[in-house]
Amino acid sequence: MLDLRLATTSLAMLIALLSVALADPAKDQARPVAQSAADARPIRVILPAPWQPATAQADVQSSK
Repeated sequence: MLDLRLATTSLAMLIALLSVALADPAKDQARPVAQSAADARPIRVILPAPWQPATAQADVQSSK
C-alpha cells in the first residue's frame, strides 16, 4: 500500500513539475518601468577601515 501511494505521489509531482516547466510565462503582466541610469546603479557607501579614525560628514565635504 505504501509503495502505491509513493508511486502515485511521485507521478503527481512529476506531472505538476512538467506542467509548470512547460507553461508559457504570463503575457498579461505589466512590464517593469524603465529605470534611469542613476536608478540602475547601486549605491556604494565607502566606510573607513577599522584602524582609521572616523571623520565627520562636514569634514569630508569641506575637503572636496
